[in-house]
Amino acid sequence: MNRRLKQAADQRDKRAEDSIPEELRNSAERILNYAAIPADRKEVFRKNLEMFRNIQDKSGSESRKIREKISPVFFEVYSAVFKKVLLENNSSPLYHMFLQYAYVDENLLQPEHTNALYELICKPAVAGRYSVYNGQEWLAKIYTREKDPSINEFGLDYFDVFREKKKKGELHERDKTEYDNNVEGRLAHEIDNLFRIGQRLCYRQTRGYFPILHSGMIIKDLPKSMITADKIEKSLNKVLEVDFSAFHREIVYNCPKKGIKKELIMKPVLPDFILMPTFGAGAVMWQELTGRVRTSPGRIILPIFSAENLDNLMVELVSKFRWELSRAMFSYSRNEVSQDSLIGEYRNYIQFYKKNRDLSEEAKEKVKVQIDKHRNNVGDIFASDYHIWINFESKGLLRLNKVAREILFKHCPFSESVRENLEKHPLYNQQITKFNNNRAKDLKLLEARYNKLRKADGELDIELMNNLAYYKM
Repeated sequence: MNRRLKQAADQRDKRAEDSIPEELRNSAERILNYAAIPADRKEVFRKNLEMFRNIQDKSGSESRKIREKISPVFFEVYSAVFKKVLLENNSSPLYHMFLQYAYVDENLLQPEHTNALYELICKPAVAGRYSVYNGQEWLAKIYTREKDPSINEFGLDYFDVFREKKKKGELHERDKTEYDNNVEGRLAHEIDNLFRIGQRLCYRQTRGYFPILHSGMIIKDLPKSMITADKIEKSLNKVLEVDFSAFHREIVYNCPKKGIKKELIMKPVLPDFILMPTFGAGAVMWQELTGRVRTSPGRIILPIFSAENLDNLMVELVSKFRWELSRAMFSYSRNEVSQDSLIGEYRNYIQFYKKNRDLSEEAKEKVKVQIDKHRNNVGDIFASDYHIWINFESKGLLRLNKVAREILFKHCPFSESVRENLEKHPLYNQQITKFNNNRAKDLKLLEARYNKLRKADGELDIELMNNLAYYKM
């Protein structure tokens, strides 16, 4: 009886293996040969991959040395395959699966996983309203110089690195043009920093990180766990329906031809979303600006596959974005606290909570617990409060103390629909009435000023029209 069961199981496994497309058989060897990396590096990869296949506990200490040997070679292969696919405009699903999903070896996955990946890669992507890129698409933007490379773990971008090397005497000003236009250098910077570090952070697990996709990482149906542009759009819209100004920033608008000088406007700048080739549980707000331009988009990275609740990840990401943008826009430092900034007010609130007369003893005790829980990291404390702000306070379910609520209402005001729902709430009525009155006053002043511009020019710039729309939200 047991023999017949085993034979039936073997037959099922054989049928499943036979279902894998022919072009995916012996995938690892095909990818290595296509990459054409040096023979000694290829052998290191091949040898350790074989050892990794055969080890039982793929996240244990026994496999750690194997994983550490494979990881650097993986990114060498990744870079080589990316450049060759781009140059040749190669449409092979195998190489696109490798670049977008970190798929390398059919023997590291269940046949249904491999087939699911093949179906996903062959399915046309649906574009959304926001800028969402898979890893392959993002590197193409970097390589063709449509986008500048990201910051590294020290907060330095590609051009900052040049300045640092110049200070050390490793490069000189005469090298700048060549350095800036070096597409190989730009690509290496992005892979060595955003991809090598970002993939690990998106994986999130404290142990067992491996850059190659394998069945031990997959804890949910692949098509259902895939993060797509439309899923990001739906999830982000849920946050923006509550916190409408999350991605707005105050900038100076000039148009000398129309006599517009130093007009302060609120401008929305949505970040770029970059999907790392991994199955992970984390997401990272990588940078709030690109370079030193105040109107440039930030960068957010997520795993392309995740079993986590995307809505929860999105709230966390937006909170981190708000915090870092406040730091950047107000040039916050310990010696120069901007009293009118989110980061300045929240730091003051946490630093001096014991002396705050607006906090009850019970509220102070809760703040102390928060501080201990988040190891005195004010950004993390704000993020936990922001989660409550979006998911509970916006529905009239009070969880925050009076001081935190007032700071959040000032810097992360609710959208008009949420304000209407909360207007009769006794703890929100005064704040909402004050907010609405101030908004009406600002709007009246703007309309009067913009009407003069309309009379002089006949039409209003789109930037100013959008600014008016912002004050009507």
